[in-house]
Amino acid sequence: MDWTSLPIEPLDKLAQTKMQTKLDQLAKPIHSLGRLEELADHLAGIYHSTELPLKSRKCLVFAADNGVAQEGVSATPQKVTAIQALNMLAGHTVVATLAQTYHCDIQVIDVGIKADLDSAAIVQKKIRCGTADMLVQPAMTYAQAQQAIQVGFDQAQQAIEAGYQLLAVGELGIGNTTAASAMVAALLHTNGSAVVGKGSNISSQRLKHKIKVVDGALARAALPFPLPDPLVVLQQVGALELGAMTGAILGAATYQKPVLLDGFLSYASALLAQKLRPTVLDYVIPTHISHEQGSKLVLQALGLKPYIDLEMCVGEGSGAMMILPWLDGLQTILQQMNTQTEMDFTYFP
Repeated sequence: MDWTSLPIEPLDKLAQTKMQTKLDQLAKPIHSLGRLEELADHLAGIYHSTELPLKSRKCLVFAADNGVAQEGVSATPQKVTAIQALNMLAGHTVVATLAQTYHCDIQVIDVGIKADLDSAAIVQKKIRCGTADMLVQPAMTYAQAQQAIQVGFDQAQQAIEAGYQLLAVGELGIGNTTAASAMVAALLHTNGSAVVGKGSNISSQRLKHKIKVVDGALARAALPFPLPDPLVVLQQVGALELGAMTGAILGAATYQKPVLLDGFLSYASALLAQKLRPTVLDYVIPTHISHEQGSKLVLQALGLKPYIDLEMCVGEGSGAMMILPWLDGLQTILQQMNTQTEMDFTYFP
């Protein structure tokens, strides 16, 4: 299904009201669960129900290489993208270990790794072997930008049709914090210094260079503001894996399932998704505050308030996994707590 052809439905306000009533009737002080109640109301609006089907979940990890890595913006060699894609499937990366612990299936989708990986477990959707160096030319063609979003949308649709009720997004791609920074700067009409962070824990000297690369790429692209077509940002200074994450976010929203964001890279993808389809944010769950420099800026622009702050900046989808125990706890509360009526007492506000 073409990602542009289906509407994104609004949240079910009646289900949200019913959820809050259900929470208020539990044998506890009113609103005493704090933001867990906010999360429960949000999920009820997505699922059209006070019964939350949160156990069937999948993390979609999109992997690709980035031509801008040749500008020396990362402390990590480019070959690590391919290495970690296989390592993830073996269960040894951060997101893979957390996914195992919190009972979340994981899938790696190759949308542009600069290597041919011999693994049947990797979903092969390679658009090209890495992007071009965005400092000197567009990262990809406009058609490839469209294709990246479609791949992500299709993967989300397939996961939901297979029975998954909760999606998370993640990525692998050396150099992609540079692309994400450039995308955010272009979409919010700011500069590199406002958004560029240390990514793979680079030195202060390399950070200054990274800012110059982002500013140089933006100057080369000469994008207008306001943007008549946000997809041009992905084409000019984006990344294939970020485009695919954007598509997955749009897919989850279109098929009315919640999607767990990770950190800064997923914020950049969510920002692009919001520019393409503003109502998509109704289906986004901001899990944690990434330690990356531009996180607060883009979260403020999106109006999102994450639930957790562990100062994580691993990427991969790892931060999204950290909210899964919260969701399990919330579901147990809703299923097992007594009501005030059953306990024969009432809390008066």
